[in-house]
Amino acid sequence: MDLIELGAVVADFFEDGKGPSHDQLDQAFRRTELSDGDPGPGGRARGGGPVGKVKRVRAVFVFATDHNPAGGLQLAKQLVALLRADGAFSASRESFAGDGKVLRLREAFDRLGFTLDSNGALRPKVIDNLAGTELTDALRSYVDRINLNPDDAPLQLGAGKDLDEAAARHVLEQMTGSYPVGGRGANFPYTLTQAFTVIGYAVPPVVDLDPDPHRAVQQCLFLLAVEANRLRNDAGTGHGRPSGPRRTQPLTPDEARLVARATALVAGALLDAL
Repeated sequence: MDLIELGAVVADFFEDGKGPSHDQLDQAFRRTELSDGDPGPGGRARGGGPVGKVKRVRAVFVFATDHNPAGGLQLAKQLVALLRADGAFSASRESFAGDGKVLRLREAFDRLGFTLDSNGALRPKVIDNLAGTELTDALRSYVDRINLNPDDAPLQLGAGKDLDEAAARHVLEQMTGSYPVGGRGANFPYTLTQAFTVIGYAVPPVVDLDPDPHRAVQQCLFLLAVEANRLRNDAGTGHGRPSGPRRTQPLTPDEARLVARATALVAGALLDAL
């Protein structure tokens, strides 16, 4: 994920020394494990000269893009919280950053799958009321977010399955006008079968794969999504079940990351076919 644009926009909030202090930046960089990208801890360069907050923030986001995108996104959230506390989003405060900066920040977060309201509150984008190209873009941002690898294994796995289901339904709605609702026809394997079929992807009859390697890969994508859903139903989130897995072992963080990446892969393939 490219965080350079986001970093440039966030950094503008620190122009002319405004915004949270150098010490607060030091703490935020440490908490997100991005201090190695900071050109001026405490506002001082290694050689002793001053380094402004704008330069520090921009440099750390460039570093995060190359080395730790997940940390970069967490840093952005922390800086927004600090800016909100500083009054950067309050039009009645002297420290208000201005409508232009707030709008640019909102647009930058929107491209990453987040909604920033006028008060500086940041939330994951809700896709329920989106449609068409806007929904396609939102689902793509969900794929990017899953690839940032949050550490909550069951939640991550549940989000991956939900993403695949949302992508499959979106494909059906875009290409056929509707998707199955209610009854056996609305379950995940059937919905995914319909989506795979409508975009021309092969669905395996049972387990035998097509001799054509192109079609075999498509069939494996289908099986991957279905089995990730089965694992999610037992070991991940969903169905309001707070207890652990019933038929399998608890997920390890590595397993959760692997399955979440896999579900993002399936959703990306579906969306690329539109």
